[in-house]
Amino acid sequence: MRDLEEVVERARIIVRPTRLEERRLKRVVEMAISAAKEGISGIVGAVDVSLEGSAAKNTWIRGRAEADIFIHFDPRVSREELERLIVEIGSNLIEELGGEPVIMYADHPYVEGVVDGVTVDIVACYRVEPPNWISATDRTPYHTRYVLGRLKPGQEDEVRLLKGFMRACGVYGAEIKVEGFSGYLAELLTIYYDSFINAIREISGWKPPITIDLEGYYESREKILEAFPESPLIVVDPVDRSRNVAAAVSFTRLSELILAAKLFLKKPSTRFFKPSDRAPSTGELRALLKDRSILYVYFRLEDRRPRDVLWGELKRSEQGIRRCLENMGFTVYRSISWTDERKECMLIFELDRTELPRYYLHKGPPVYLKNADEFVEKWREAIAGPWIEGERLYVLRRREEVSVHKLLAERIVSGQVSISRGLMGAIQRARININAKSLLKLASKSNDLKRFLLDFLAAKPPFLKK
Repeated sequence: MRDLEEVVERARIIVRPTRLEERRLKRVVEMAISAAKEGISGIVGAVDVSLEGSAAKNTWIRGRAEADIFIHFDPRVSREELERLIVEIGSNLIEELGGEPVIMYADHPYVEGVVDGVTVDIVACYRVEPPNWISATDRTPYHTRYVLGRLKPGQEDEVRLLKGFMRACGVYGAEIKVEGFSGYLAELLTIYYDSFINAIREISGWKPPITIDLEGYYESREKILEAFPESPLIVVDPVDRSRNVAAAVSFTRLSELILAAKLFLKKPSTRFFKPSDRAPSTGELRALLKDRSILYVYFRLEDRRPRDVLWGELKRSEQGIRRCLENMGFTVYRSISWTDERKECMLIFELDRTELPRYYLHKGPPVYLKNADEFVEKWREAIAGPWIEGERLYVLRRREEVSVHKLLAERIVSGQVSISRGLMGAIQRARININAKSLLKLASKSNDLKRFLLDFLAAKPPFLKK
């Protein structure tokens, strides 16, 4: 117990922002709020400005300074007009603050930029009373009020510990890229379990499906499961009983957090709070690639698109290619997507082999069916057969092409693979290869790509790495 508490005390220093970071965030927030209030003056329908998110709740962690500036709109403003206005207002604000505006997209567009090391998001919401939500972001101000009203003095660091633990273990973030735990979800778990240590102890014993209802909206666990079927983790939103705050959490990320909690309690260490950003050497990657069947699809985008849109397209395309490979006869052990979120993208697959056998068994109809004689005539010149085994006809056929990358390329070009429409052209022009040297050459240009390949090839979540 003493070891655990000592590690947690050292971890507080790791996750707590420095005074310099706090001063910088405070300065940027003040500038952003002031500029936003001035920016909406005279705009019909824009009624208020507020700071939301972790900065408003003082639960942000070191190295993750973020300011969520919300522009509140009158409900009578149309959705189309709100989206147009937030892009215009947000872009102007980020530029005025000295950042480069990037249009992002969640439920609707918002604008992001980095200002003096602080990520600033300009987000639109409607000023409405619950449960009369018009857009998903309408709940956010109520989330902020709820957390501020329920967090006890000093619990901010308990939240930071849980967020820092999740981040270092690779499960922090509700975006499509991660499919993990949002900051708001971490805050609710801390409120529910009272402290980081209590939360980790409870999490280590979780067995899905897990249900948490802080406000007691549902009379029983069965009613919660009925309301949110097939969800491994259900945390009823305290400000909206019809919403599962943990809806984005995949079974994989949930399982990773449970295992990380078990291992941390068994052997407490501050490494569970230290994200690794080490870029591996080419030699290290080469050793991991040796004698393994790796297929990659590398392509470049002609235009930049919102982060979540791109990740959704990548994951759908990855699954489409995976199904195609399996239908062709390859076993896919694992697959994953990567992008620098600007131009470069890669889909990567580990297979049981890179070539199919030259010959394969082709099964014909039973001899008593009318088309049996047609099968015999069609395959009379087969390399072997037709022969009869039991009641059915068989022949041995020869494949003209056996290499996985060539077979896949043919099917992609001919439109036989389920690929996201937004990526179809880029993937049809992609570099599809199994050559390790070619893959290492690509990776040598980007530390981010090197880290991605290390993670994929080592196949260990961050908390299992040395």
